[in-house]
Amino acid sequence: MGDLYNPFPKLPKNIRQIGDSEQVVRLYVEDYVNTYLKRLFPTGKQTLRVGLLLGNVEQCDGTPYIFVDGAMEMENVEIDGENLIFSENAWKKAYQNMEETFPKRNIQGWFLCSAQGSQLSPLNYWKQHGQYFAGKNQLMYLNHGLEGEESIYITSENGFYKLKGHYIYYERNQMMQDYMITRKDVRRVESGSHEKVIKDFRQRMVVKKSQADTQKRAVGSLGMLCGVLSVAVLSGGVVLVNNYNKMQQMESVLTSVLPAGVSGWDEYQKQKSEEPDFIIEELPGNVYPTETVQAETGESYTAAGSETVASQTKETAESVWSGEGDAAGEDYIEEAIPFEETTAELEKPESAAESQKGQAESEETPLAESGEGDALDTQPPRPAIDYEAAAANGYRIYEVGDGETLYGICWKEYGDLKKLTEICRLNYLDNVDRILAGQKLILP
Repeated sequence: MGDLYNPFPKLPKNIRQIGDSEQVVRLYVEDYVNTYLKRLFPTGKQTLRVGLLLGNVEQCDGTPYIFVDGAMEMENVEIDGENLIFSENAWKKAYQNMEETFPKRNIQGWFLCSAQGSQLSPLNYWKQHGQYFAGKNQLMYLNHGLEGEESIYITSENGFYKLKGHYIYYERNQMMQDYMITRKDVRRVESGSHEKVIKDFRQRMVVKKSQADTQKRAVGSLGMLCGVLSVAVLSGGVVLVNNYNKMQQMESVLTSVLPAGVSGWDEYQKQKSEEPDFIIEELPGNVYPTETVQAETGESYTAAGSETVASQTKETAESVWSGEGDAAGEDYIEEAIPFEETTAELEKPESAAESQKGQAESEETPLAESGEGDALDTQPPRPAIDYEAAAANGYRIYEVGDGETLYGICWKEYGDLKKLTEICRLNYLDNVDRILAGQKLILP
């Protein structure tokens, strides 16, 4: 592939070395020119084909760099054996073709191509070379020379000698391609396609390009996959954080409604599962049944007895809810309905007329007006609460909000449930689970 040392910055990047490196002069022949010269053979009655080598010369550190990127066959050249004559018409036609096909190019020498099997000797043409191509660094290219298929000679300060090697470089040489198309007797060949070295080089370049494309696609796919995974991880993190916040809020809500002494919701659920489905509540005071169950006594009380019980119950309720004294809170039923008197009334015989009279009076009582038919099942209305008096006595007035419970209010106001029983007593609440939004409560 040639030496890697590149002292001249304008040298082509893709080069191939032929032979040894020459130190006195550097020759670079374009690949299309090289292909054209190797495939240019005499046809018909021709014995030799002669043309011009075109290009430019650059100087770098005292070393001439000769670039040949054009080769043009000359016309009207008289060939008599080994004697060549370049007539004036031949030169005139050559310069005209140079201006049309290879503008801004100079003559760097000439070439001679013979038929296959023949051997051209430079000694037979060095006189014509000195006559028509006099000057320094002028080239003479021989196809099928004495020592091989091709040989290049040059004139220098030391005389006329053969170059030890040169370079083939590759570029898009449109001028030479167009010229080869116009020369119908020379088949246009892709430069260097028949050479194994160039084939291997191009094959390696194709393989490397394919590998680079594959690697680029893999990197792109990997980058896209990483981006998708990053978005998925971020989305999952956001969802987990939101769920965690919701769970904390739910835990705080559940904790606010737990009873006192319960540390967690699981413990509360366990306690609830161990409790029976029904609860028996006991009220303070000496309360006795006002009716005698027939199945237990075997006796039926009369209508008069029912009238007596109903009237006594009515009088008792009126005395209790009228607010007379504080002693009516616990033992008012015992004082209103003595057990002995009730029993005595039930044991008195009654006549049929008195029974009818008692039944009529019983229908006129407020218990009959309620429509329920049983005076003992009717609950007295809750007494009115004087909130202004309670506030004057140092109590607080609290208005129940939407969704609030009595447990939650105790927990929020006092931090525990120790005041729950006192709040129920102050507000005449018989069910801790029955409070309404907007309801006012007296808080101690």
